[in-house]
Amino acid sequence: MTDEAPRALLERLRAIDWEDEDAPYDHAVSRAALLREHFRRTALWARAFGAELSWPYIDLAKLIDPTVRADDEVLAELKEYLDEEVGWPQVEATLVAAVHWTAFRSGTQIALPDLDDPYEPLLLMYERGGAFTMESNFIDLNGETLPVKPLREHASLEPVVSLDPAVLDALDQQDQ
Repeated sequence: MTDEAPRALLERLRAIDWEDEDAPYDHAVSRAALLREHFRRTALWARAFGAELSWPYIDLAKLIDPTVRADDEVLAELKEYLDEEVGWPQVEATLVAAVHWTAFRSGTQIALPDLDDPYEPLLLMYERGGAFTMESNFIDLNGETLPVKPLREHASLEPVVSLDPAVLDALDQQDQ
């Protein structure tokens, strides 16, 4: 199996400015919409594979085929990067799952349902303003707080938001 897709994602992650204190507030509305879209997509994937109880923080690649994982070298680089730059366990777990997902998507022969990429909205959310923190059943995005709702409330077939940068920017402009 090739490590090109996971390595490309690792490079994308390295470009995120986790220290930008203004970005989470400048992009608060779009980041909240992107997180809700991530929850919607992962809810659909969890339902498709009978993993409702593992949702919302789920390593979908491991669930579907635990034999297809990212290369150890990429994972070692990712761990080093996460230890130095990120430091939030929930965020780190989602990034590791996303890297495994890219390896899975490029290396699996399993027929998959026609569902949208579950991690892309989350990655865009990180790129638009860094991490999140969790307290109880709430996710704090520094500018927006979202309750963690049950899977059934997220498993809609209708997207929450377009991933188009212009649409996301427009959401943030409406808030100002």
